[in-house]
Amino acid sequence: MAISHLSDAESPDAQTPLVQGNVVDGVVDYKGNPALRANSGGWRSASFLIGVEVAERFAYYGISCNLITYLTDSLGQSTATAAENVNAWAGTAQLLPLLGAFVADSFLGRYRTILIASLIYILELDIGSLFSYLLLFLLSSSSDDQFILILFFFSLYLVAIGQGGHKPCVQAFGADQFDREDPEECRAKSSFFNWWFFGVCSGGSVTIFFLSYVQDNLSWGLGFGVPCIVMVLALGVFLLGTRTYWYSLIGDEENPFLRICGVFVAAFRNRRTSPSPSLLKRKLFHSGRTVAINNSNNSNEGSKIYTVSDVEEAKAVLRLFPIWATSLVYAIVYAQCTTFFTKQGTTMDITIFPGFDIPAASLQSLIGLAIVLTIPIYDRLFVPLARAFTRKPSGITMLQRIGIGMFLSIIDMVVAALVEIKRLKTAQEYGLVDIPEVTLPMSILWLVPQYVLSGIADIPIELRSVGLALYLSILGVGSFLSSFLVTIIGDVTGSDGGSSWFSNNLNRAHLDYFYWVLAGLSAVAFVAFLYFAKSYIYNRLSTSKEIMAISHVSDAESPNAQTPLVQGNVVDDVVDYEGNPAVRANSGGWRSASFLIGVEVAERFAYFGISCNLITYLTDSLGQSTATAAENVNAWAGTAQLLPLLGAFVADSFLGRYRTILIASFIYILGLGLLTLSAMLPSVSTSGHVGAAKIMSSSSDDQFVVILFFFSLYLVAIGQGGHKPCVQAFGANQFDGEDPEECRAKSSFFNWWFFGVCSGGSVTVFVLSYVQDNLSWGLGFGVPCIVMVLALGVFLLGTRTYRYNLIGDEENQFLRIGGVFVAAFRNRQTSPSPSAIVIEEEALPFRPDRSYQQFKFLNKALLKFPDNSNEGSKIYTVSDVEEAKAVLRLFPIWATSLVYAIVCAQCTTFFTKQGATMDRAIFPGFDIPAASLQSLIGLAIVLIIPIYDRLFVPLARAFTRKPSGITMLQRIGIGMFLSIIDMVVAALVEIKRLKTAQEYGLVDMPEVTLPMSILWLVPQYVLSGIADSVGLALYLSILGVGSFLSCFLVTIIEDVTGSDGGSSWFSNNLNRAHLDYFYWVLAGLSAVAFVAFLYFAKAYIYNILSTR
Repeated sequence: MAISHLSDAESPDAQTPLVQGNVVDGVVDYKGNPALRANSGGWRSASFLIGVEVAERFAYYGISCNLITYLTDSLGQSTATAAENVNAWAGTAQLLPLLGAFVADSFLGRYRTILIASLIYILELDIGSLFSYLLLFLLSSSSDDQFILILFFFSLYLVAIGQGGHKPCVQAFGADQFDREDPEECRAKSSFFNWWFFGVCSGGSVTIFFLSYVQDNLSWGLGFGVPCIVMVLALGVFLLGTRTYWYSLIGDEENPFLRICGVFVAAFRNRRTSPSPSLLKRKLFHSGRTVAINNSNNSNEGSKIYTVSDVEEAKAVLRLFPIWATSLVYAIVYAQCTTFFTKQGTTMDITIFPGFDIPAASLQSLIGLAIVLTIPIYDRLFVPLARAFTRKPSGITMLQRIGIGMFLSIIDMVVAALVEIKRLKTAQEYGLVDIPEVTLPMSILWLVPQYVLSGIADIPIELRSVGLALYLSILGVGSFLSSFLVTIIGDVTGSDGGSSWFSNNLNRAHLDYFYWVLAGLSAVAFVAFLYFAKSYIYNRLSTSKEIMAISHVSDAESPNAQTPLVQGNVVDDVVDYEGNPAVRANSGGWRSASFLIGVEVAERFAYFGISCNLITYLTDSLGQSTATAAENVNAWAGTAQLLPLLGAFVADSFLGRYRTILIASFIYILGLGLLTLSAMLPSVSTSGHVGAAKIMSSSSDDQFVVILFFFSLYLVAIGQGGHKPCVQAFGANQFDGEDPEECRAKSSFFNWWFFGVCSGGSVTVFVLSYVQDNLSWGLGFGVPCIVMVLALGVFLLGTRTYRYNLIGDEENQFLRIGGVFVAAFRNRQTSPSPSAIVIEEEALPFRPDRSYQQFKFLNKALLKFPDNSNEGSKIYTVSDVEEAKAVLRLFPIWATSLVYAIVCAQCTTFFTKQGATMDRAIFPGFDIPAASLQSLIGLAIVLIIPIYDRLFVPLARAFTRKPSGITMLQRIGIGMFLSIIDMVVAALVEIKRLKTAQEYGLVDMPEVTLPMSILWLVPQYVLSGIADSVGLALYLSILGVGSFLSCFLVTIIEDVTGSDGGSSWFSNNLNRAHLDYFYWVLAGLSAVAFVAFLYFAKAYIYNILSTR
């Protein structure tokens, strides 16, 4: 009534549709309009999201809690293998949310990320439930169980991907529904987190108990199907709230990961710059003053300016690293709850009261229950009591809480070890040690204390509040470390033929020893934590003093720091990542090239990690013959060496180098991931007891795994085909050839590039061949995959600093040279006349008529007809024709060099197989892998190049008067001559090896190691490295075609020498083979090729002189 009596004069004010207080700043509704407090956000939105998160945890725990039981019982894996797989999957699932958060914050936004992740989640659960229903039928039929395993692990890792996008976004999106500027909503937000945590913990506990019972007593199909239905309902609930959500506006704020990394990069870039007060303009985050460090010449003008808050944020992360690292052992302890704790429970009496048995996995529900019960006790009793002594509002500090959790994890492992000792004694007392299928007369309730301690010791919420990344990365990396620890201990303790600590028969296993080891590691980590925690507090105080000092710097000098860019700072013909002219101060140079060197070293790590020991995998794991394996390795290597020619063409003509590297990296990672999967599946299906070679010969369906392996292997070849030719060229593009200083830096870049590739490759070969031979092929292929993922991250990290060449109208070199041949062929029947020839003499440094008589047929590409009959066709210049002639002149050199490439191909095939038969002990207890000798090639290159550069070249220069000492062709000739010596040495060593086999009567016992040291092979590897260091023209195509020729040669010789029913030169029993004959053949072919090379090289030099 009062409002209705307002005068019309005031009506404009009265009719304002919304008062300002009803609009929430920084957020919009689902239509993109300003969000209204009255009908969006708050509890009406957050309640949807709590329900969605509880459902997602229901699905996740429904899969994870009893996974080890499924792997051991349904898929027949060994206890150790199952534990490794569970830990590896859990580690992946815990780390992927870091990527999910990055994608959400930088690209998709939280709403879209949750939506896509939910769809992936549902897809997996649907596949998983279908897989479980089909399992019994498929296992009972004659079809290959490898397909089943591929399907299962594919769907399992889809769960990890789905929850990787789901987990970091739902809680953050829920928090976004409250306005922190409003006091009432700020209190509601605090209440939201309490209900969130309560729902996740209590809901998880109920889930574990319910679904583990369904899975153990009803069916796995239903056990996986219920989470699928729940996730479908959760997606429906999430979509139902769409109209009520607040959506944060995407501003220009940089992603915190990139911002922190940028601080480290900037600090490294300025590492040699000494700051002075006159160059500083500092600003505290809370005071409104900016921080920048500029050189007096403004060399970093235009680069990103970091504030003190940015730097302090980076320092905070660095200070937290020791805390993070020492917390990893806790995560290893925590990983046992879903693996060995559960397996222990399956051997014990699970009857709670007559007629009701609880599943062993259901005890995991005690972890969440302990958390829910402990938090109010801690909050209402412990904190007030502690506050009375410490005078701190929180009672004790965050680090003290973490320390208590770590101490409790030590107690947890001690209790677990003691309970396991009791369980083993019970098995001995009742004579059940060798009857693992019989339940021990010991109640499963003995395991309750260790589960409860795990819940109480759970990483405190304060640590989670420091950052989801810190919390998840601890659990993720800890799970991987647990998998690694289980692998190492399993291999070591089971290597002598006895029962390993993780024997399938847990009554003969020694989980108690494992728990004591974890207790010891936890104690060491705890002591280290105490040390770093004390240092952490000290650094915080020091930092505060430093900030206070910085804040007093005067702002009077700020105008000097804002001098605009001068024209000389702009680099011609290149742009930055935004398409603007590239500024020298903040793009290109070493800041960009260092990223690319790291990327290339990582790519070579991945490539050599696959190629160096590939023949061993093909013969041992896939059961191929020596000859077939060598052919496959050569064919793949040839493809991998030739594809960079196609990759370079695609990059130069269509995509550009940056996009080509990016796409190639994704293909590379996909190939390595599938390769890892294909390597893991055979060993998984055999439970670690049956050789993979037997599996591969079981039935025709086994070919699926072989197809998957070779498909992924050639994906790697495609990936490196795009990667290899572009990264180095893109690195060279980061230096301005017109700038003298950058030109010198470019020369240094190539030196460091080559050093990094060779030395990194040598280390890779040694490390990964050891892992593959002594640990597992899955890990041996998986590590390169991880390294390539990191390489992609490093590459993307440098995106803002790269210089990008402008794509002009210049024709691709391959097309231009090919066009000359096409034009010459088209005009082959035309007689040229001086008036019909177009010559651009000013574009040539030599007189064209001097080389006119050589390869005269190509001169017809210059014809231009008076009647304009070739109007519209491309007109080729003399320089184009001379370029084509240069390629043609190189062809004999290229052809005669192919035999060298055939020799080079033996390093990764027969040399390795020879080494596998010899004594590989370097000192007692340590055997090197046969493939590790390939590292000597890179080592020889690294050592020979400085000797060649500093000793040989000056000496040769004194005789030849040439700046380079000797010519390129002379260098190639020396390399070819050394390859002849290499094959002669290899043949002599092989003769010695065969004689040793005969002397000791081991000819027909190929599985017995010969009493001849593998070090006999060192000279032939070193000679290969020295020969390689001289460098070859058309390097990639020579090695590629040479690998194919090696494959062809092995096939022909195998067919010929094995056709009469006797042992071929490449017999699987190398003691009856004749690799020495093969090496003599290669030595002879190399000698013939060398003579031909000398002839053509002489003609080539003569022609070059004539051309000049």
